[in-house]
Amino acid sequence: MKNMGAAILLILALTLTFGTNLYGTEAVDILDALDGVPYRIQIPGNWNRGLVMYAHGYKMPGRPWSPMPENIGQVFLDRGFALVQSGYSRQGWALEQAVGETEALKNHFQKQYGSADSTFITGHSMGGLITLATIEIYPEAYDGAMPMCGPLAPAMFFFKDRVFDMVVTFEAIFGDKVPVEYRPLMEAAILPRAAVQQALDAMPGMATKYALHWGIREKDVAGTIAMNQFLLKELEERARGNPFDNTGTIYMGFGQIDGLNDKILRYVADPGAVEYIRKHYTATGEIEDPVLALHTSYDAGVPTCVPCYYAKMSALKDNADLFVQLYVEAEGHCNFTAEQTGRVFDMLRGWVATGQKPEAGLLE
Repeated sequence: MKNMGAAILLILALTLTFGTNLYGTEAVDILDALDGVPYRIQIPGNWNRGLVMYAHGYKMPGRPWSPMPENIGQVFLDRGFALVQSGYSRQGWALEQAVGETEALKNHFQKQYGSADSTFITGHSMGGLITLATIEIYPEAYDGAMPMCGPLAPAMFFFKDRVFDMVVTFEAIFGDKVPVEYRPLMEAAILPRAAVQQALDAMPGMATKYALHWGIREKDVAGTIAMNQFLLKELEERARGNPFDNTGTIYMGFGQIDGLNDKILRYVADPGAVEYIRKHYTATGEIEDPVLALHTSYDAGVPTCVPCYYAKMSALKDNADLFVQLYVEAEGHCNFTAEQTGRVFDMLRGWVATGQKPEAGLLE
Protein backbone atom coordinates (compact mmCIF):
# COMPACT_ATOMS: atom_id res chain seq x y z
CA MET A 1 0.00 0.00 0.00
CA LYS A 2 2.87 2.33 0.77
CA ASN A 3 4.40 1.79 -2.69
CA MET A 4 0.99 2.28 -4.33
CA GLY A 5 0.50 5.53 -2.44
CA ALA A 6 3.92 6.72 -3.51
CA ALA A 7 3.11 5.85 -7.12
CA ILE A 8 -0.13 7.83 -6.98
CA LEU A 9 1.69 10.83 -5.53
CA LEU A 10 4.29 10.57 -8.31
CA ILE A 11 1.58 10.53 -10.99
CA LEU A 12 -0.09 13.56 -9.43
CA ALA A 13 3.21 15.40 -9.28
CA LEU A 14 3.96 14.63 -12.92
CA THR A 15 0.48 15.71 -13.93
CA LEU A 16 0.91 19.05 -12.21
CA THR A 17 4.34 19.49 -13.73
CA PHE A 18 3.72 18.38 -17.30
CA GLY A 19 0.01 18.98 -17.86
CA THR A 20 -3.08 16.84 -17.94
CA ASN A 21 -1.89 14.66 -20.82
CA LEU A 22 1.48 13.12 -20.10
CA TYR A 23 3.65 13.20 -23.20
CA GLY A 24 5.55 10.07 -24.10
CA THR A 25 8.28 9.43 -26.66
CA GLU A 26 6.04 9.03 -29.72
CA ALA A 27 5.98 11.86 -32.25
CA VAL A 28 2.78 13.90 -32.35
CA ASP A 29 1.17 15.51 -35.41
CA ILE A 30 -2.31 16.88 -34.79
CA LEU A 31 -4.58 18.93 -37.05
CA ASP A 32 -7.56 20.10 -35.04
CA ALA A 33 -9.43 23.22 -33.96
CA LEU A 34 -9.58 25.25 -30.75
CA ASP A 35 -12.85 27.15 -30.35
CA GLY A 36 -13.36 26.75 -34.08
CA VAL A 37 -9.89 28.01 -35.02
CA PRO A 38 -7.78 25.46 -36.93
CA TYR A 39 -4.32 24.59 -35.68
CA ARG A 40 -1.47 22.15 -36.09
CA ILE A 41 0.65 20.75 -33.26
CA GLN A 42 3.81 18.79 -34.04
CA ILE A 43 6.10 17.27 -31.42
CA PRO A 44 9.16 15.25 -32.45
CA GLY A 45 9.98 11.96 -30.79
CA ASN A 46 13.17 13.52 -29.41
CA TRP A 47 11.34 16.53 -27.94
CA ASN A 48 13.72 18.72 -25.95
CA ARG A 49 10.78 20.47 -24.27
CA GLY A 50 11.35 23.55 -26.40
CA LEU A 51 8.46 25.22 -28.22
CA VAL A 52 8.23 27.28 -31.39
CA MET A 53 5.01 29.17 -32.08
CA TYR A 54 4.56 30.05 -35.75
CA ALA A 55 2.49 32.94 -37.17
CA HIS A 56 1.61 32.62 -40.84
CA GLY A 57 1.47 35.50 -43.30
CA TYR A 58 -1.28 37.24 -45.23
CA LYS A 59 -3.76 34.96 -46.96
CA MET A 60 -6.56 36.14 -49.22
CA PRO A 61 -9.90 36.25 -47.38
CA GLY A 62 -11.97 33.21 -48.16
CA ARG A 63 -9.03 30.97 -48.98
CA PRO A 64 -8.37 27.98 -46.72
CA TRP A 65 -5.46 27.96 -44.32
CA SER A 66 -2.58 25.58 -44.89
CA PRO A 67 0.30 24.98 -42.43
CA MET A 68 3.83 26.14 -43.16
CA PRO A 69 5.83 24.21 -45.80
CA GLU A 70 7.11 20.91 -44.44
CA ASN A 71 10.76 21.63 -45.22
CA ILE A 72 10.67 24.84 -43.16
CA GLY A 73 8.76 23.24 -40.31
CA GLN A 74 11.28 20.42 -40.25
CA VAL A 75 13.99 22.97 -39.38
CA PHE A 76 12.51 23.30 -35.89
CA LEU A 77 11.42 19.68 -35.46
CA ASP A 78 14.89 18.40 -36.36
CA ARG A 79 16.27 20.52 -33.53
CA GLY A 80 13.95 18.82 -31.06
CA PHE A 81 11.40 21.64 -30.80
CA ALA A 82 7.64 21.29 -30.81
CA LEU A 83 6.04 23.38 -33.56
CA VAL A 84 2.60 24.92 -33.06
CA GLN A 85 0.67 26.92 -35.66
CA SER A 86 -2.69 28.69 -35.59
CA GLY A 87 -4.74 29.06 -38.78
CA TYR A 88 -6.58 32.15 -37.40
CA SER A 89 -10.34 32.53 -37.41
CA ARG A 90 -10.22 35.09 -40.22
CA GLN A 91 -7.80 35.63 -43.08
CA GLY A 92 -6.60 38.90 -44.59
CA TRP A 93 -4.91 41.50 -42.36
CA ALA A 94 -5.55 39.28 -39.35
CA LEU A 95 -3.58 41.01 -36.59
CA GLU A 96 -6.80 41.47 -34.62
CA GLN A 97 -7.38 37.71 -34.54
CA ALA A 98 -3.88 36.27 -34.82
CA VAL A 99 -2.15 37.68 -31.74
CA GLY A 100 -4.79 36.53 -29.27
CA GLU A 101 -5.49 33.22 -30.99
CA THR A 102 -1.81 32.33 -31.16
CA GLU A 103 -1.48 33.05 -27.45
CA ALA A 104 -4.60 30.99 -26.68
CA LEU A 105 -3.17 28.10 -28.67
CA LYS A 106 0.12 28.31 -26.76
CA ASN A 107 -1.80 28.10 -23.50
CA HIS A 108 -3.76 25.13 -24.84
CA PHE A 109 -0.51 23.39 -25.75
CA GLN A 110 0.89 23.95 -22.28
CA LYS A 111 -2.22 22.49 -20.67
CA GLN A 112 -1.93 19.40 -22.82
CA TYR A 113 1.82 18.85 -22.80
CA GLY A 114 3.18 21.02 -20.01
CA SER A 115 5.21 24.19 -19.90
CA ALA A 116 8.13 24.36 -22.30
CA ASP A 117 11.67 24.89 -21.06
CA SER A 118 12.18 27.52 -23.77
CA THR A 119 9.62 29.22 -26.00
CA PHE A 120 10.20 31.14 -29.23
CA ILE A 121 7.92 32.77 -31.77
CA THR A 122 8.53 33.22 -35.48
CA GLY A 123 6.55 34.06 -38.58
CA HIS A 124 6.75 35.11 -42.22
CA SER A 125 5.50 38.35 -43.81
CA MET A 126 2.43 39.58 -41.89
CA GLY A 127 3.37 36.82 -39.47
CA GLY A 128 6.60 38.73 -38.87
CA LEU A 129 4.62 41.66 -37.51
CA ILE A 130 2.44 39.25 -35.52
CA THR A 131 5.68 37.86 -34.09
CA LEU A 132 6.81 41.35 -33.14
CA ALA A 133 3.43 42.28 -31.64
CA THR A 134 3.41 39.08 -29.59
CA ILE A 135 6.90 39.57 -28.14
CA GLU A 136 6.01 43.19 -27.27
CA ILE A 137 2.67 42.29 -25.65
CA TYR A 138 3.67 39.01 -23.95
CA PRO A 139 7.39 39.38 -23.13
CA GLU A 140 7.16 37.09 -20.12
CA ALA A 141 5.82 34.23 -22.25
CA TYR A 142 8.76 34.01 -24.70
CA ASP A 143 12.52 33.75 -24.67
CA GLY A 144 13.06 35.24 -28.11
CA ALA A 145 11.49 36.12 -31.45
CA MET A 146 12.49 35.60 -35.09
CA PRO A 147 10.35 37.73 -37.44
CA MET A 148 11.03 37.00 -41.11
CA CYS A 149 10.30 39.28 -44.09
CA GLY A 150 7.80 41.25 -42.05
CA PRO A 151 6.74 44.92 -42.11
CA LEU A 152 8.42 45.64 -38.79
CA ALA A 153 6.99 49.10 -38.32
CA PRO A 154 3.73 50.69 -37.21
CA ALA A 155 1.04 49.40 -39.57
CA MET A 156 -0.12 52.96 -40.31
CA PHE A 157 3.38 53.91 -41.47
CA PHE A 158 3.66 50.87 -43.75
CA PHE A 159 0.19 51.13 -45.24
CA LYS A 160 -0.07 54.93 -45.58
CA ASP A 161 3.47 55.88 -46.59
CA ARG A 162 4.08 52.85 -48.76
CA VAL A 163 0.99 50.93 -49.88
CA PHE A 164 -1.50 53.83 -50.08
CA ASP A 165 0.93 56.41 -51.45
CA MET A 166 2.08 54.03 -54.18
CA VAL A 167 -1.51 53.66 -55.38
CA VAL A 168 -2.47 57.35 -55.33
CA THR A 169 0.74 58.47 -57.03
CA PHE A 170 0.30 55.76 -59.65
CA GLU A 171 -3.20 57.04 -60.39
CA ALA A 172 -2.03 60.63 -60.61
CA ILE A 173 0.66 59.74 -63.14
CA PHE A 174 -0.84 56.85 -65.10
CA GLY A 175 -4.55 57.12 -64.34
CA ASP A 176 -5.55 58.38 -67.78
CA LYS A 177 -4.18 55.14 -69.24
CA VAL A 178 -6.16 52.89 -66.87
CA PRO A 179 -9.57 51.67 -68.14
CA VAL A 180 -12.28 53.95 -66.80
CA GLU A 181 -14.13 51.12 -65.04
CA TYR A 182 -11.26 50.86 -62.53
CA ARG A 183 -11.17 54.55 -61.59
CA PRO A 184 -10.84 55.99 -59.05
CA LEU A 185 -8.55 53.14 -58.05
CA MET A 186 -9.49 53.39 -54.38
CA GLU A 187 -13.15 52.85 -55.25
CA ALA A 188 -12.71 49.96 -57.68
CA ALA A 189 -13.76 46.55 -56.39
CA ILE A 190 -10.58 45.12 -57.86
CA LEU A 191 -7.69 46.33 -60.00
CA PRO A 192 -6.41 43.68 -62.44
CA ARG A 193 -2.68 43.45 -62.92
CA ALA A 194 -3.21 43.59 -66.69
CA ALA A 195 -4.90 46.99 -66.40
CA VAL A 196 -1.93 48.34 -64.46
CA GLN A 197 0.55 46.90 -66.94
CA GLN A 198 -1.39 48.44 -69.83
CA ALA A 199 -0.99 51.88 -68.27
CA LEU A 200 2.72 51.36 -67.60
CA ASP A 201 3.33 50.19 -71.17
CA ALA A 202 1.70 53.37 -72.48
CA MET A 203 4.27 55.53 -70.62
CA PRO A 204 7.52 53.51 -70.56
CA GLY A 205 9.80 56.40 -69.60
CA MET A 206 7.63 57.39 -66.67
CA ALA A 207 7.28 53.74 -65.66
CA THR A 208 11.05 53.62 -65.22
CA LYS A 209 11.01 56.76 -63.05
CA TYR A 210 8.12 55.42 -60.99
CA ALA A 211 9.93 52.13 -60.29
CA LEU A 212 13.12 53.96 -59.32
CA HIS A 213 11.23 56.27 -56.97
CA TRP A 214 9.74 53.33 -55.05
CA GLY A 215 12.89 51.21 -55.20
CA ILE A 216 11.46 48.25 -57.09
CA ARG A 217 12.12 46.55 -60.42
CA GLU A 218 9.97 47.66 -63.36
CA LYS A 219 8.79 44.10 -63.82
CA ASP A 220 7.34 44.13 -60.30
CA VAL A 221 5.38 47.39 -60.49
CA ALA A 222 2.14 46.05 -61.97
CA GLY A 223 1.82 43.17 -59.53
CA THR A 224 2.71 45.38 -56.57
CA ILE A 225 0.14 48.07 -57.44
CA ALA A 226 -2.60 45.49 -58.00
CA MET A 227 -1.82 43.81 -54.69
CA ASN A 228 -1.61 47.13 -52.86
CA GLN A 229 -5.04 48.16 -54.12
CA PHE A 230 -6.46 44.84 -52.94
CA LEU A 231 -4.89 45.30 -49.50
CA LEU A 232 -6.32 48.80 -49.16
CA LYS A 233 -9.82 47.63 -50.06
CA GLU A 234 -9.60 44.74 -47.60
CA LEU A 235 -8.40 47.05 -44.85
CA GLU A 236 -11.20 49.51 -45.57
CA GLU A 237 -13.76 46.73 -45.21
CA ARG A 238 -12.14 45.38 -42.06
CA ALA A 239 -11.74 48.80 -40.43
CA ARG A 240 -15.24 49.88 -41.54
CA GLY A 241 -13.96 53.01 -43.18
CA ASN A 242 -10.97 54.58 -44.87
CA PRO A 243 -8.01 54.74 -42.43
CA PHE A 244 -5.73 56.85 -44.63
CA ASP A 245 -5.50 60.63 -44.86
CA ASN A 246 -3.33 62.41 -47.40
CA THR A 247 -4.88 65.88 -47.24
CA GLY A 248 -1.65 67.24 -45.80
CA THR A 249 0.82 65.06 -47.72
CA ILE A 250 3.17 66.83 -50.14
CA TYR A 251 4.39 64.42 -52.81
CA MET A 252 7.66 64.83 -54.68
CA GLY A 253 9.98 62.92 -56.95
CA PHE A 254 9.26 61.06 -60.19
CA GLY A 255 11.41 63.59 -62.06
CA GLN A 256 9.53 66.52 -60.50
CA ILE A 257 6.30 66.25 -62.48
CA ASP A 258 4.62 69.63 -62.90
CA GLY A 259 1.42 69.83 -60.91
CA LEU A 260 1.84 66.37 -59.38
CA ASN A 261 0.20 67.33 -56.09
CA ASP A 262 -2.75 68.88 -57.91
CA LYS A 263 -3.34 65.61 -59.75
CA ILE A 264 -3.35 63.39 -56.67
CA LEU A 265 -6.75 62.50 -55.27
CA ARG A 266 -7.09 63.47 -51.62
CA TYR A 267 -8.76 61.35 -48.97
CA VAL A 268 -9.95 62.13 -45.44
CA ALA A 269 -9.58 59.33 -42.90
CA ASP A 270 -12.39 57.97 -40.77
CA PRO A 271 -11.31 58.27 -37.09
CA GLY A 272 -12.65 54.83 -36.19
CA ALA A 273 -10.76 53.23 -39.06
CA VAL A 274 -7.58 55.04 -38.06
CA GLU A 275 -7.91 53.66 -34.54
CA TYR A 276 -8.40 50.14 -35.90
CA ILE A 277 -5.16 50.24 -37.89
CA ARG A 278 -3.26 51.76 -34.97
CA LYS A 279 -4.51 49.04 -32.68
CA HIS A 280 -3.65 46.26 -35.14
CA TYR A 281 -0.78 47.01 -34.88
CA THR A 282 1.51 49.85 -33.88
CA ALA A 283 4.94 48.48 -33.09
CA THR A 284 6.58 50.38 -30.23
CA GLY A 285 10.19 49.24 -29.91
CA GLU A 286 9.41 48.14 -26.35
CA ILE A 287 10.99 44.69 -26.11
CA GLU A 288 12.42 42.71 -23.22
CA ASP A 289 13.66 39.65 -25.14
CA PRO A 290 16.08 39.15 -28.04
CA VAL A 291 14.54 39.76 -31.47
CA LEU A 292 16.51 38.51 -34.49
CA ALA A 293 14.93 39.58 -37.80
CA LEU A 294 15.64 38.27 -41.30
CA HIS A 295 14.91 39.88 -44.67
CA THR A 296 15.97 39.55 -48.29
CA SER A 297 18.07 42.26 -49.91
CA TYR A 298 15.29 42.92 -52.43
CA ASP A 299 11.58 42.67 -51.66
CA ALA A 300 9.08 44.62 -53.78
CA GLY A 301 6.21 44.14 -51.32
CA VAL A 302 8.04 44.84 -48.06
CA PRO A 303 11.20 46.77 -48.98
CA THR A 304 14.16 46.76 -46.66
CA CYS A 305 13.47 50.32 -45.47
CA VAL A 306 10.39 49.03 -43.63
CA PRO A 307 11.92 46.44 -41.25
CA CYS A 308 14.95 48.69 -40.73
CA TYR A 309 12.50 51.18 -39.23
CA TYR A 310 12.26 48.94 -36.17
CA ALA A 311 15.98 49.21 -35.53
CA LYS A 312 15.46 52.96 -35.08
CA MET A 313 12.38 52.46 -32.90
CA SER A 314 14.08 50.02 -30.55
CA ALA A 315 17.10 52.32 -30.29
CA LEU A 316 14.87 55.25 -29.31
CA LYS A 317 13.51 53.07 -26.49
CA ASP A 318 17.05 52.16 -25.38
CA ASN A 319 16.48 48.59 -26.58
CA ALA A 320 19.03 48.51 -29.39
CA ASP A 321 20.83 45.71 -27.55
CA LEU A 322 17.77 43.47 -28.04
CA PHE A 323 17.19 43.87 -31.80
CA VAL A 324 19.32 42.63 -34.69
CA GLN A 325 18.44 42.83 -38.40
CA LEU A 326 19.98 40.25 -40.74
CA TYR A 327 19.58 39.93 -44.48
CA VAL A 328 20.38 37.45 -47.23
CA GLU A 329 21.38 38.34 -50.78
CA ALA A 330 18.20 37.21 -52.51
CA GLU A 331 15.27 38.59 -54.49
CA GLY A 332 11.66 38.08 -53.58
CA HIS A 333 9.36 38.09 -50.60
CA CYS A 334 10.40 35.61 -47.88
CA ASN A 335 12.83 33.91 -50.25
CA PHE A 336 14.85 32.07 -47.60
CA THR A 337 16.14 28.52 -47.68
CA ALA A 338 15.51 26.02 -44.92
CA GLU A 339 19.25 26.03 -44.21
CA GLN A 340 19.27 29.82 -43.76
CA THR A 341 16.21 29.64 -41.52
CA GLY A 342 17.89 27.04 -39.34
CA ARG A 343 21.10 29.03 -39.03
CA VAL A 344 19.26 32.15 -37.91
CA PHE A 345 17.24 30.16 -35.40
CA ASP A 346 20.46 28.70 -34.01
CA MET A 347 21.87 32.23 -33.72
CA LEU A 348 18.80 33.34 -31.79
CA ARG A 349 19.04 30.35 -29.45
CA GLY A 350 22.71 31.08 -28.85
CA TRP A 351 21.95 34.72 -28.12
CA VAL A 352 19.29 33.74 -25.58
CA ALA A 353 21.56 31.15 -23.95
CA THR A 354 24.76 33.20 -23.74
CA GLY A 355 23.63 36.81 -23.91
CA GLN A 356 26.04 37.40 -26.80
CA LYS A 357 24.29 39.53 -29.41
CA PRO A 358 24.91 38.52 -33.07
CA GLU A 359 26.33 41.00 -35.55
CA ALA A 360 23.74 42.71 -37.73
CA GLY A 361 24.02 42.64 -41.52
CA LEU A 362 24.62 39.99 -44.15
CA LEU A 363 24.02 36.36 -43.22
CA GLU A 364 27.19 34.82 -44.62
